[in-house]
Amino acid sequence: MFKLVVVLSAALLCALVHGQGDPVVEKMDVFRLPENTSPLSYVLWFAPNLSDWTVTGVTNITVKINDITNRITLNLKDLNVTGVSASLHMNSGSYRNEPIKEYVNLTKNEQFEIRLQNSIPKDKILLLSINYKGYIRDDMTGLYKSSYIENGLIKWLAVTQFEPTYARRAFPCFDEPKYKVPFNISVVVRKGLTALSNMPIMKVESGPENDTVYFSKTPAMSTYLTAIYVGEFVPDKKNSNIKIYTHKEMQDQTEYIATEAPKHLKVLEKYTNIDYMLPKMDLLAIPDFQAGAMENWGINTYRESYLLMSSDSKANMKIRSSAVVQHEFTHQWFGDLVTCKWWDYLWLNEGFARYFQYFATGMVRTSWSMDELFVVEAFQNSLAYDQTPRHPITATVNTPEEIENVFDIISYSKAASVLRMLKYLVTEDLFKSSLQYYLNTFSQNVAEPSDLFASFDNVLYEADYFLGNDLTVNEFMSNWTLQSGYPVLNITRNATTNTFLATQSQFYINKTDGIVNKTAAWHIGLTFTTSADKNFSYFQPPIWTNKTSALTVIPTPDILVDIDWYIFNIQSIGLYRVNYDLDNWMALIKQLNNTPADIHVLNRAQLIDDAFNLAKSGQLDYSVPLHLSKYLRNEYNITPWYSAMNGFAYLLERMPRSDEGYADFKSHVSSLAGTIYNKLENLVSNNNAEYKVLSAWETFSKWACRLENKYCTEKAQEYFNKWQAGEKIPADIKDAAFCVGVKNSNGPSVFNKMFALYNNTKSISEKSSAEFALGCSTNRTQLSEFINHILDGPKGPIKKNGIKSVVSTISATSLGLDVLYEFLSININKTLDQLSNGEEIVTYIYSTLASKMTKNDEIEKIKKLKNNSTLRASVRSSFEESYKKVDHNLAWFDSYSVGIREWTTQYGIKETVIETSTSKSATVIPVGSSTTISPVTTQQPSGATLNTYSSFVIVQLIILTLLTKTLIL
Repeated sequence: MFKLVVVLSAALLCALVHGQGDPVVEKMDVFRLPENTSPLSYVLWFAPNLSDWTVTGVTNITVKINDITNRITLNLKDLNVTGVSASLHMNSGSYRNEPIKEYVNLTKNEQFEIRLQNSIPKDKILLLSINYKGYIRDDMTGLYKSSYIENGLIKWLAVTQFEPTYARRAFPCFDEPKYKVPFNISVVVRKGLTALSNMPIMKVESGPENDTVYFSKTPAMSTYLTAIYVGEFVPDKKNSNIKIYTHKEMQDQTEYIATEAPKHLKVLEKYTNIDYMLPKMDLLAIPDFQAGAMENWGINTYRESYLLMSSDSKANMKIRSSAVVQHEFTHQWFGDLVTCKWWDYLWLNEGFARYFQYFATGMVRTSWSMDELFVVEAFQNSLAYDQTPRHPITATVNTPEEIENVFDIISYSKAASVLRMLKYLVTEDLFKSSLQYYLNTFSQNVAEPSDLFASFDNVLYEADYFLGNDLTVNEFMSNWTLQSGYPVLNITRNATTNTFLATQSQFYINKTDGIVNKTAAWHIGLTFTTSADKNFSYFQPPIWTNKTSALTVIPTPDILVDIDWYIFNIQSIGLYRVNYDLDNWMALIKQLNNTPADIHVLNRAQLIDDAFNLAKSGQLDYSVPLHLSKYLRNEYNITPWYSAMNGFAYLLERMPRSDEGYADFKSHVSSLAGTIYNKLENLVSNNNAEYKVLSAWETFSKWACRLENKYCTEKAQEYFNKWQAGEKIPADIKDAAFCVGVKNSNGPSVFNKMFALYNNTKSISEKSSAEFALGCSTNRTQLSEFINHILDGPKGPIKKNGIKSVVSTISATSLGLDVLYEFLSININKTLDQLSNGEEIVTYIYSTLASKMTKNDEIEKIKKLKNNSTLRASVRSSFEESYKKVDHNLAWFDSYSVGIREWTTQYGIKETVIETSTSKSATVIPVGSSTTISPVTTQQPSGATLNTYSSFVIVQLIILTLLTKTLIL
């Protein structure tokens, strides 16, 4: 899930616990627990001390002996075991003490081995009791501390984060997901503090200074889902089994989620036909929280920004908050009730949670167009991430670090996209029935992908439904989950034979990043439509690709002889990209310019996303996506604009390397950004308060104003002036308004006012707007002071989990990048030493610099930084890996920048609207352009695939298209 640096006392790190002084023989590279024993239940007792940050604990585990053995191996990390006893359950029902020979820490493997004097026969039951001490951590893993300011005082709390392998940092345990057993948990707390856990409080034993809080027994669950909290949080004021906990000063910001949460739980109950299993659900807003949220059964934990909403919070934050809550609620079924057997199958938890995060939220909020948001966020993001070689959806992991690393876009968004593809293949009703079958069959148990697939095959067989191509769901899904990457289909049309030819191959951007499987092939159910029928709602594939051959011949009906264009992958359901011959690209561009609504909105977004990425990989000339994107002036649906913004992002980051032409290119994109901003501004001015409109208004106002679009910056300054004068302005425009206000200010007063707002506001929404604005400063000293606050500690203005966001904000300008470099070069060791997550922050800053720095002098600086002989070994390999981005970016620039600059010069100039002789509607044409369109001049980078057509052929085809179809761009 995430990488952390552990900072502990030398005594703890060096402690080697053993009973009789025998030398320890470390088991090298054995990270999985042996299966000779397994737990049956836990009784956990925690006594955390929030004064000296120590914890005393007792773990009682009832253990079953699966094979005769004298050794019980558990997981343990950074805990000091002070005593161990073992009792054997006798046939008479009594217990007999079993003498312990020794117990040892196998530190490298994060294990703890108890060696008994005698071997225990198979099927016997052993009761282990382990006393231990440790520290409450400060790295947001295990049992850790967090803080907040209330009435000017710092308040502390202790909370747990155990996924994936952090339970062992809080108590000795069988810390693997397959070991699901009940837990009885009790917590000792100082009087006046609140203790929470997975289950409701069963009883409280009161003492003179402390109370012992006993919780009801849990259902069978994995160690990573157990949780406790100790602190002064208070619940929301609604009388419900779903309670939102935060500190008193933020209690009034729980209203939104307290109202929405029951709807999100109910929709999963209805969909799965299984009632929520526990008697309560607590949602905790944690000030310091590394993950976005965590699905501990019955006690979900969240970053504050995902749970707390002021009355005037931005629409986008409310959408995101609802979706994240839906994600964690989905886990109560997919992950908690039915759990992945091992972390290889993490996607069985996270793929479903990401899927329902969108689609179940869409059931609650039907006007939010969550299906479209899924495509531009989860689906297209997974394509972008997986176009360099990655791990398959079903991974192979062993070490804790490997396990952490699979908590990525593959396990979340790519898996969710494959599930969406399966849903459309089997129909919504059978998808739902199959999931209900799966959840009921494996309830309270663990599962592997084959269990899920068998559930589908069982239901489909009963329904007499066939997937197609003689495939079982097992065969189809295994094809997508067991091999990495995804395909690109190159589609051409043979007019003579009236057929389409589809050729598949693995899609990739940088071949040198890893080994590309040249023989990779996928089962793809092909869907398509044409200008003749424009049917974008038929999802059952009439033909499948043949895995034994890269080429698939697709016969078409005679009625499709006379067609202008064709589109494959209806509504972007299949997990692949599509490339066409240039004739079809030009016909599609003509259609988009004339009547964009004739093509489904998701396919409009697909065309933009595919075109930009095909060009980035060298498989399509950049003239195609650049010409295609100009139709957006006629695009009134928000969704394709997100794809365009993402498509332009890489170009805008790379092109500043050349002073010549960048200003024109930026101006061209700025003009497009101003178009969507203008449309959204008009909608909002006409009192359109739809969440998706307000969310887009926030997004595209930031985009247009960052690009210095004149209309956007003028409007944003007007809003800022109103805010300065004490008027209330919409939350959704604050990012842009605050940014422009800071950028246009003279002297430090505006920046200081914005920093004070960032530091003092209780509105998380407003705080995020202030943070965004601080990164807009054009003053080096101000930016430097801002980033240096990450070293201030818990009383400082920047929380540990907010550092990456601050870095990202500052990195948006070339000055900000230089400030980040200066900070890193001066403070790298201080950051590593002072921050518990220092290694993560240092490597994140360097990765950001390597991704975004473009000039030779900038590149030389970060090169020297990674090659510095004093650079610590703990970050050196990460720096080297990040620096590869520099080489890729330079290769891209050398290949494409000149052509993009030339295209901008010819077509990115001020435009006017004229009437053409072939259309009654207005058509946009660049002033002074000729009727021929030159392609972007390219020189292919090393290892890239050659363009489908040479420049000469491209020119000839475009001219032919223009002459025969009167295409005017």
